[in-house]
Amino acid sequence: MVSAPIVVTVKAKPPADLLQCADRPAGLPEDPALIAQIPTAIRAGIIRLARAFAGNADRGDRLVNWNAPGTCRSANAK
Repeated sequence: MVSAPIVVTVKAKPPADLLQCADRPAGLPEDPALIAQIPTAIRAGIIRLARAFAGNADRGDRLVNWNAPGTCRSANAK
C-alpha cells in the first residue's frame, strides 16, 4: 500500500527577527606573516568556529528563503 503525501498549509509567519539574512562579517587578515604567529591549536579552533558559523548562517538563510524566496543571497552565488 502506497501512502498519499499530506500537505499542510502553514498560515503563521515566523517573527521578523527570524526572517533576517545572516550577517557574514569579514574574516581575519590573510597576511601570511600574521597567520604564522597564530599557534597551530588556536588556528585549528578558529577554523572550526568559522566552519560552524558558516554552516549555521547557511541554514538560517535557507530557512529565510523558504519562507520568503529570494530574500537572502546564496553564499555560493558570489
